[in-house]
Amino acid sequence: MKRRWPKILLRSILVLLGLALVYLLVNTVFIARDYFYGPEMLFLKSRYLSVDIYPRGHQSAAVFTNNYIEGTSTVEDIDILRLFLKKRDIRGVFFVIPNYLGLHPLDESEQVVEELRKLAADGHEIAQAGTFHTLPEDREAGGPPGRELAGLNFEERLERVRKGGDLLAGLGFPPSGFRAPDFEIDRDTFRVLETAEYLYSSSSLIPPRTLGTVLRPPLTAGVLYPYHPFGFDLLEFTGSLDPTRDYNKSLRLFRRVHDLQGVFVFHTYIGNIARRENIKTLDRFLETLREKNTWFATLEEISRWWLAREKLRVETQNEGDLFTVIMTNRSRYPLDELGVRFLKHPFGARRFIVRDGRGEILAEGFLPRREKLFVTVPPSPPAAP
Repeated sequence: MKRRWPKILLRSILVLLGLALVYLLVNTVFIARDYFYGPEMLFLKSRYLSVDIYPRGHQSAAVFTNNYIEGTSTVEDIDILRLFLKKRDIRGVFFVIPNYLGLHPLDESEQVVEELRKLAADGHEIAQAGTFHTLPEDREAGGPPGRELAGLNFEERLERVRKGGDLLAGLGFPPSGFRAPDFEIDRDTFRVLETAEYLYSSSSLIPPRTLGTVLRPPLTAGVLYPYHPFGFDLLEFTGSLDPTRDYNKSLRLFRRVHDLQGVFVFHTYIGNIARRENIKTLDRFLETLREKNTWFATLEEISRWWLAREKLRVETQNEGDLFTVIMTNRSRYPLDELGVRFLKHPFGARRFIVRDGRGEILAEGFLPRREKLFVTVPPSPPAAP
């Protein structure tokens, strides 16, 4: 019996190591894909030219988001944050709960709505964070706080999400984006958002997996770049950390995302961010980000850009001394100030011309060209069959 214990112990260790390896693979396969393959775009680079991912030559994108303004939020907290962001010239996304607990609809909170109007006037995006966040009857039935969509079927979820969106739209803030309460989302909720024609969701977090979900299909199919969950048209943005709570880790993560030309979505919370010490931490964090060539934008702006950029088709032709670049933007959104760099040119080419998919001239000049060229590529959707 004593001789069997070493074998049992060894087998147990091997099993645990095997489970750890499975866990590691499940949790990192999508991260590895981002690292090795980059964003899923039709064109990034050829032997003759490269095209930027972001506008105006930016290397990455960063998005300030704030969670859970609702009908009982302190107006002074909202105003402190709004004035701080205005002074720093930062625009971001405010995920708002339309009717907190089903007891505090925004349309009955004039002062909060007025603050939201000021935020929108400053260029911030007002997006939707669930509808009720939590209902009292859900809590009484033992439902977890914040998971208001759990246990609802598709039609019930659709009705609830639309109810919140309609309330915001009625106040003048039609939402393009959605953040699931408590960051709990699944395929059915994505399908609800697709049906309700939301442009994007930002309901996944880093790290997106836990021991309790290791054997389930990962909901997060990307960390560095927005992606289309389950093949839907809407985009999902994986969020990261709150820099006022974990400054050093947030900064390390941003640098990694920036180096790999990704989108860095970070979080703040309205009841916490207005404190003096947290405003100071956020200020220091934003200044560090500004030292990098990153694009500060809203998620709606990045979504429209990404939907156009990922489908951009680039073709080249050479005839005599003329090198022609054809850029076809098969989306509904323009690509403004898109950077193009000529790496080399065909033998004998002395001139270049850049056209869009309809043949309109976007730029022309002489080769070789050392400076980066910036063009605006308008939408040129395919003709109806």
